Amino acid sequence: MSVVPPTLSITPKQLKGRHVLVWMLGFFGLMFVVNGIFLWAAITSFPGEHVKHSYLQGLQYNKTIESRSYQQNMMWTAEVGLVETDAGQILVARLFDGDGNPLPARAVKGELRRAATQESDLGLELTPVGAGEFQGTLPVLASGAWHVTINADVTGEGEIGSFTAAKVLTVQ
Repeated sequence: MSVVPPTLSITPKQLKGRHVLVWMLGFFGLMFVVNGIFLWAAITSFPGEHVKHSYLQGLQYNKTIESRSYQQNMMWTAEVGLVETDAGQILVARLFDGDGNPLPARAVKGELRRAATQESDLGLELTPVGAGEFQGTLPVLASGAWHVTINADVTGEGEIGSFTAAKVLTVQ
């Protein structure tokens, strides 16, 4: 007599609508979570405009071009640097005309910015020392690259011109 082993009857699993719904909700839920994390990282790392009122500044850009052209035609130059002291650094700016004479500047302002963050931006008034040199005391600056912009109103022979100088300083 031969023994026939019993056969296993396995019913195939069926893909039903609820299974498709769970897979779709899981997939799109994961996409929303990942996009939310990327969005949060983007917003917290760069807050937006670097310059206040950039739209208005853009409208007045022709005036900025004219001012730069006038400055270049007059051959105005600037030397900008930092001097170390025990209390911090001193920002020194020397402004010269095309002949190397000191510029008769007034209302000289300096602005220091970090490329990596806006939290360390500094603005200061520079006081005249003499012979076209202006100084401003700074706190101890963090090491790295600092973008320095010097703005001055220049008076002379009945004209008032705007002088702007920019330089990148490296603090050790």
